[in-house]
Amino acid sequence: MEELMRELEAKVAKATQSAAALKAEDRIDDANLEKIRANVYGIFVSVLQAAAKQSSDEAERRAFFERNLERIPSGWRIARDKAEERGDTVRLVQEDVKLAALDEVEQAFRELWGTEA
Repeated sequence: MEELMRELEAKVAKATQSAAALKAEDRIDDANLEKIRANVYGIFVSVLQAAAKQSSDEAERRAFFERNLERIPSGWRIARDKAEERGDTVRLVQEDVKLAALDEVEQAFRELWGTEA
């Protein structure tokens, strides 16, 4: 769990730095997408922290994280589908960025916690 926490915190820092650099270059739209990415990573850092507070049992922590890995992005998928239906390309790109970051979180989870997401 600690390794996954470090990985996600590093992703938050990298995306936050990237957002600041893009903003300095006056690339506001790109900076906003990096902020979205950082927020997704940050959400799952918070989930890991909540799991640690909830239980000292590794299996319970893993189960808590897995439940939230499914629950949290369900709204993102719905929002993406609605944006696609409406032809809202800005919202579609934003939801795609969230889901791409989610894929990275799931991959890190599988690699570092040794289970399928």
